[in-house]
Amino acid sequence: MKTHLLLTGIFIFSAAYFADSQRAPAAHNKKGKKISASTSDSSDWYFKPDLNKDEKLSNIFSRTIAYRGEGFADVVQRISGTATYTVIENNPLDPVFESTGLYDGRPESTAKYAVKTNGQSTYDGKSYQDDSASGIFYNSFIWGIPPATLHEGDEWTFNISQPWELGGQGQQTVRVMQIDKLHHSITLLRRGSSEGFYDNDAKQIPLTLKNGKKVYAALTPGISTWRGYTTFKNGVVIRDELLVTRPITLKSDSLNFKGQQREYILLNAMPSE
Repeated sequence: MKTHLLLTGIFIFSAAYFADSQRAPAAHNKKGKKISASTSDSSDWYFKPDLNKDEKLSNIFSRTIAYRGEGFADVVQRISGTATYTVIENNPLDPVFESTGLYDGRPESTAKYAVKTNGQSTYDGKSYQDDSASGIFYNSFIWGIPPATLHEGDEWTFNISQPWELGGQGQQTVRVMQIDKLHHSITLLRRGSSEGFYDNDAKQIPLTLKNGKKVYAALTPGISTWRGYTTFKNGVVIRDELLVTRPITLKSDSLNFKGQQREYILLNAMPSE
């Protein structure tokens, strides 16, 4: 996980929130103007940020990495925290924030954060390709380019061109599960697979063997598969979870172990005040 990425935990919606769009009242924008059905079918209706200057977005996040297998004790690594983004510039194509994050057990950090929907972002004056598994907005580098209009049941498949936070170079399919036009909300299911290491993947793992001996073992990854749901509202990630699993081989000198790795993120919005 990158130190600037602010991931979050579980946010639960009532079933009523995802009311059938066919029976919901007519959709309106923030100013109360009625929106046509064709406009509310547009991808921008759900993925384009609609922010006000000085508006605050907050979230709560966690990430877990776990390794298990015969011959060694389970290895589990966890991190969690909270974050707040204050809108400095509300350009929907290139919003800029003052970002304040607190990872539990680490000092609080504050920096200027500019983000684009293609993942070309800037944090504390440094530009980078954001390959994080989640974030505050839709990132086409991880999600692909959606169709111009969207309906429940629509799918698109694309290639992720390089290793990223929770996978290697591979293929992903995204499916529209639910749409709530009244609340500008959409829920997507993403599934995919890849080979090779992830970005910033651990190449060696500290193990405690069954006899109590501690060793470092080199990791060889198998094929990764992932799945998870994400909900966007007015361009902002409201709820996100993603679980990836893969078989692994661990080797230390003459010792070889077969095992499984699983890794997951939880990212959800929370009240700013």
